Amino acid sequence: MIVDSASCDNTAHIAKKILNKAGRVISCAPKESLAVSVIKGFREARGDVFIVMDADGSHPVGIIPELVKAIDQGYDLVIGSRYVSGAEVIDFSPMRRISSYIGCFSGSFFCKVKDNASGFFCLRKKVIDGVKFTPLGFKIGLEIFAKGNYSSFRELPYAFRSRKKGKSKFRPKVIMQYLLQLVLLTVYKIRSLNVDKPIPVYPGKKICN
Repeated sequence: MIVDSASCDNTAHIAKKILNKAGRVISCAPKESLAVSVIKGFREARGDVFIVMDADGSHPVGIIPELVKAIDQGYDLVIGSRYVSGAEVIDFSPMRRISSYIGCFSGSFFCKVKDNASGFFCLRKKVIDGVKFTPLGFKIGLEIFAKGNYSSFRELPYAFRSRKKGKSKFRPKVIMQYLLQLVLLTVYKIRSLNVDKPIPVYPGKKICN
């Protein structure tokens, strides 16, 4: 399944021609973000195991069997990671590298995934079942890692390569969307900490049912 996030390079038409009846192409509205596109893909997917990856060549298809194997071994969530031992980042500009590090540091307050800015991951369907998402910008992975229904996860190293053709949609607007996402996740985290919290009993106070 290919979800075309309102690209300007005729991706949807070419994908339909190549896939023919072997797959599906979902086109999204111009104002819909990549995160919204991924959620649409989840809703349309029919399997029990989902894999999310970019189609610009930066995520190697060669490690997909490893991701699925880890799921078969019992993990609920498996992340293709750029920041664990054995991983490599190729052709990343200094600015992109710095922004990636800052993004992962910010995301570490909401989950234990080292590469929480990763857009390359595999998960069981139950991880997202019943989860209320507020998809913004590009980092749907972070929201899944922070809110998902999983008891175990694993990060697998891979060699990330910058795209060879086309232009990235990384813009100041995307940075603002990410900052807003951090705010919303902070609110979510605070609310989740207060769920089922016992009523405090203070000395000298009587609590009536």
